[in-house]
Amino acid sequence: MKKAFQFLLLGLIWILFCIPVVTIGAATCAFFYVGIKIQNNDQDIKLWKLFIKGLKENFVQGLLMELISIATIGGITFLITWTIRSDQSKFVILLAAGVALVILIFNAFAYPVIGRYQNTFSNIMRNTIILSLTYLTDALRLAGILVLEIALDVLLFRLNLWAGFASLLFWPSVIFYTISFKISKIFYKVEHPKTYEEDTPAETPSDSSATE
Repeated sequence: MKKAFQFLLLGLIWILFCIPVVTIGAATCAFFYVGIKIQNNDQDIKLWKLFIKGLKENFVQGLLMELISIATIGGITFLITWTIRSDQSKFVILLAAGVALVILIFNAFAYPVIGRYQNTFSNIMRNTIILSLTYLTDALRLAGILVLEIALDVLLFRLNLWAGFASLLFWPSVIFYTISFKISKIFYKVEHPKTYEEDTPAETPSDSSATE
C-alpha cells in the first residue's frame, strides 16, 4: 500500500514536470530514478528531493531520449495508421505490429537505464539493446502487460471521455509502476550476477555505476 501511494504521488510529480514538454524525457528518467529505489526498498526516500536530483542529473540524456521517442513512436504511429487506412496485406500489418513491439520494448528499457546508471549516451543505447535481448522473455511479458494497460485506458476514453481524462492522473503511475517492477528485477540480476545461475548472463552496463 505504501509503494502504491508513493508511485501515485510520483506520477503526479511527473505530470507537473512534463508541462514544459521539453522536460518530459528528463522527468521520465527521474521517475525511474526514484521508482526503482522504491522497488528496491531503499530507506528514507524523499520523493520530491530525489525526483529533482534525478531530473537534474539526467536532463541532457533524457532530452535526447525524448527526441528518439518522438521519432520512433511518431513513425510507428504513422506506419500503423497507413497500414490500416490503405488496407495492406496481413504481412505488412504483422510487420508494423512487430516494429511497434520493438519500439515499445526499447523505450520501456531505455528510460530506466538512463535513470539508474551513469554512462555515455551511446553506451546507454547499447546496454538497452543488450538488456532487452538478454531478458527477451521478460521484455515480451512486460510489453504484453503494457499493451493491455494502454488498451484499457483507450477503452475507458471510448466509454466516457471525462473518465478517460480523469484516468490520466493515475495512468502514468500504473504504467511506470509496471515497468519499474519488472526492470528492477532485471537490474538486480545484472548487479548481483552471483545470485542467479542463468544460461545467458546479462552483461553489466559498461563503465556504469548505480546513481546514488
